[in-house]
Amino acid sequence: MKVLQKLFYLGFVIVSVSSCRSHKMKKNSIVLGTTSTDSVAVVKDTVSKTEVAKEEKVYFESKEIDFEKLKIKSKISIKTAKLDQTIPATIHVKKDSVIWISIALGLEAARVSINPDSIFLLDRLNRKYYKVSFNELSTAFDFDINFNMVQSLLVGNLPVKKDSSDIFKKLNDFNSILQSRNNIDIENRFDLVQNKLFFIDAKDKKTDTKLNINYKSFVSEDNKLVPTIISLLILGKNEAKIEFEHSKFDFLDRNIRFPFNIPKGYSLEKIPNF
Repeated sequence: MKVLQKLFYLGFVIVSVSSCRSHKMKKNSIVLGTTSTDSVAVVKDTVSKTEVAKEEKVYFESKEIDFEKLKIKSKISIKTAKLDQTIPATIHVKKDSVIWISIALGLEAARVSINPDSIFLLDRLNRKYYKVSFNELSTAFDFDINFNMVQSLLVGNLPVKKDSSDIFKKLNDFNSILQSRNNIDIENRFDLVQNKLFFIDAKDKKTDTKLNINYKSFVSEDNKLVPTIISLLILGKNEAKIEFEHSKFDFLDRNIRFPFNIPKGYSLEKIPNF
């Protein structure tokens, strides 16, 4: 299983240790690419590239979300050839420190704790837990996978940090940053008006597997432009889709907790196919 497929499978395992079916954020959604602020954003999964009249070296700053702590109410949907389920989740984030996820089906079914070193998954239904370090992930995938990447995906920041090899382009319909890391080509597209990341296209050159990340809709919360619908689509030998639908953001709660411990009697299991 190659890089993008393994990455997607890891996310799939974290989400699908439990299953079931939750309200939509009622604020006006923001349409990227226009000045309108009163309708739902619709961004096609495939957007045709627009050529610039003259190739020139350009640079632009992308709009990033800054915060100390964040609480998100979300629904996580998974669709594959064999599975179609939606799971309610609560996500707590302490910037650059920990991401905590609780999946509840009446009672809590699973809990995830992600720190800068490792990912822990507690499966309460089967009394098991899983652990994998970011170093292990990076070695297995031959790609630098880190805490910042996961944190950035949740809030709509650039997942792969910029470096001097990146190519910046200003096009008629959007701006883009082209990146290449370990045989994976990445195109990041930014809205012209808000200068906000709205679409990522990653392609594994060895397998032709593609991963599309589409930030379909945004709202303004606490003067921050945050994504409400995040769609991850893998296109390859096996196709699958994971979608986050965030219904509530809270940047002001300073009492957010991140409780996580392994109860006695839980067995450590290896993540399948990893």
